Amino acid sequence: MMHNGFTLVELVVVIAVMAIMAAVAAPRFANGDIFETRGDAGLVSSTLRYAQKTAIAQRRNVYVILDDAVPDKVSLCFDIACNQVVTNPGTATAYVMTGSKNVDITSENSSMGFDSLGRPVPNATVIYQVNNRKNNAQSVAINVEINTGYIH
Repeated sequence: MMHNGFTLVELVVVIAVMAIMAAVAAPRFANGDIFETRGDAGLVSSTLRYAQKTAIAQRRNVYVILDDAVPDKVSLCFDIACNQVVTNPGTATAYVMTGSKNVDITSENSSMGFDSLGRPVPNATVIYQVNNRKNNAQSVAINVEINTGYIH
């Protein structure tokens, strides 16, 4: 008489192999560095686009201010001194984008803006760098093009 099924030894071996595979693969899935970095890069891009669209809609300059003291904070203002803040439509408070705790947002120009036509002020190419503090290999660059203000 023939019985179909697995023996206890076969089941234990399969469970052991799956446990080893899970132990090797789990750290790769648990590491969220790239997700934090890319997520914050998306937030910076959308903040820049919002600043540009607000400048066009309001027919006045809107400045994107990086806070040197807080490397993951971006504010939108109508003046370089940030005395007149842009209102966040979702919260009706000052528009401030704060990145993840392990991400730094830097640029060679800490206060660039957009004019009423959506062009960068000053009219130069500006690169925003989103860097992960824990993993320097995780970095995303966001470019604002000269003359057009195209953000990519």
